[in-house]
Amino acid sequence: MVERRKHKRYCMPRGTFVIMRNKFEPLRNYTNMSIAEIAMVLYKSEPEAMGQVTNLSVGGIAFGGKAIALPDAGKVQLDLLMTEQGIYVHNIPYAIVPIMTNGKRKKKTPALRTNALCFKRLDEEKKGQLRELLAHRVG
Repeated sequence: MVERRKHKRYCMPRGTFVIMRNKFEPLRNYTNMSIAEIAMVLYKSEPEAMGQVTNLSVGGIAFGGKAIALPDAGKVQLDLLMTEQGIYVHNIPYAIVPIMTNGKRKKKTPALRTNALCFKRLDEEKKGQLRELLAHRVG
């Protein structure tokens, strides 16, 4: 199999979560909150999806859990939370990853992965936050 990724993926420790949530007003001041307060607000916000991060790069993320219907990227925000290190990355721009096939498809709409997202147009601040997360990777 040919590797298509631009960025190397790294396994992440347990306690690293992806949270997909609707815009939530109480997170407006997340920089003034402790990690426990952020976690509680995220939990109470009833996220659209939440899962354990399996691997991460500056280019994208894969996560575990049951297959979910990923919401539209324009309607739901993506956050990352690393509980052990107290790291929270707020509102990362992303796109849903289509499944690539070698053969011709009969369907007009491409199939989409339900456990992976790629990051889009990251600014330097978001790249730095992702690098901080990656500094705590497993192995």
